[in-house]
Amino acid sequence: MAGAAADPDEAEVTRLDEAWNEAYRRHDRARLATVLAEDFTALTASGAPVTRPTLMVDPPETARSLTFSDRSVCVFGAAAISRGRLRLELPNRRVDQWFVRFFAKRDGAWRAVSVAVTPFSE
Repeated sequence: MAGAAADPDEAEVTRLDEAWNEAYRRHDRARLATVLAEDFTALTASGAPVTRPTLMVDPPETARSLTFSDRSVCVFGAAAISRGRLRLELPNRRVDQWFVRFFAKRDGAWRAVSVAVTPFSE
């Protein structure tokens, strides 16, 4: 419906996506902890799983910038996905990847529970 307010859950998942990227960019463990669920697991481009405790000790390389494109967020009750492309500008290289991030709403709060990424070249 034209002019309708954005879905509040979709807006919150989008906000968490942005907070996640900002935490990565700034190497901010405290902010990352507010986004990731306790049972969070990432599947890296190599297929290796990375858990929340690992990220809290050894967060990813600091990025100069992160840019989303082709992003969409879909909410399905207490579950949501964010998918699209992400360009990371790292100190010595650029990484382009497709991502699918999975979120769950638990006890009234959205948290990221998983992500899977696939790198690509343009």
